[in-house]
Amino acid sequence: MKIMNWSVCLSLCMMSATTFAQTATFSRTTAAGGSAPVYDNFNHKFLDPLRWNLSSSCYTGDGLEMECVREIQTGQLRLAHRNFGQRDSDVGFQFGGDTLTIANPASLTTIVTDLTIRDVEEINCPANPEFGASAGIAGTFFNTGTGNSNDDVGGGLAFGRAFSDPKGQITVFGQINQGPNFFFYTSLGTVQTGTPVRATLVWDQSNHHFLISWTNLATGVETQGTMPYSLSDTTPPTAPYGALGVSTFPSNCTATQASVYIEADFDNVRIAK
Repeated sequence: MKIMNWSVCLSLCMMSATTFAQTATFSRTTAAGGSAPVYDNFNHKFLDPLRWNLSSSCYTGDGLEMECVREIQTGQLRLAHRNFGQRDSDVGFQFGGDTLTIANPASLTTIVTDLTIRDVEEINCPANPEFGASAGIAGTFFNTGTGNSNDDVGGGLAFGRAFSDPKGQITVFGQINQGPNFFFYTSLGTVQTGTPVRATLVWDQSNHHFLISWTNLATGVETQGTMPYSLSDTTPPTAPYGALGVSTFPSNCTATQASVYIEADFDNVRIAK
C-alpha cells in the first residue's frame, strides 16, 4: 500500500521496510512502555486541561470538512474526522486531522496507548486512487543541536490504509522525522479494523534508536521494531510535542466528491519522561 505519516503535514516516505519480529513474550519495548505510569484513562466526563493542551482539535488543508469529534465517550477518548478532496483536478490529495496533544511534553521519552479503529469509510476516485486514513501516536524528542525547530527529531507509530487495500485491513508502520522530513519507514504488519491494540513508542537515547511495537489485545501477540538514527541527540527539542491523533487523506477528483472518514478510540494512555 501507499503510506503517509499521519503527523505534522505528513510526508511520503516509501523507503525499504526493515524486518520486524512477532512475539508473544515480554519484549524490551513492552518493558519500557509498561513501566510508564498511567497518564489518563479517560474515566471522567471531560478532557483534563492540566493533562492535555487547550488547542483546536480539527484541521483541514482546504477547509472542506464535515464531522470532527474529540470527546470522552464510555470511558475512552473518541476521535473522528471526515474530510473531502478538491473537485478541480485528478491529481494529489487533501490532508485533515483531529488530535489531542500532551500538555508539558518536555523531556518526553515514551507514549503508550490502547487504540481501536472503529470505522473507516471512503468514497474513492478511480482516476486518482490516493490515500485513506490513519490513527496513531507521535512525539518530538530531541534536536540535532542547531536549535532550529526544523532539526527537531521525532518518531511516530501509525495504523493506516490506502484506498487500494482490502476492505477492513489496516497497515501498521513507524517513521522517524527531522522537522518536516520523514525517513526510516518501518513496516509492522497488518491488523483488521475493530481489533483492540496497544501501541508503544519509546525513545531509547542510550542506544540511539526508537523502539516501536503494537500488541493485538485479542490474541496477546506483540509485533515490534527498531528505528535507529545517526543524529546528535543530546539537545532538547525546540518544540517538544506528543500527540494522539487521526488523519484523513481524500483524493482530489473531478468525477465525484471523494471523501474519507475515520473513527478511533484511545484509552489507558501512559507517558514517561
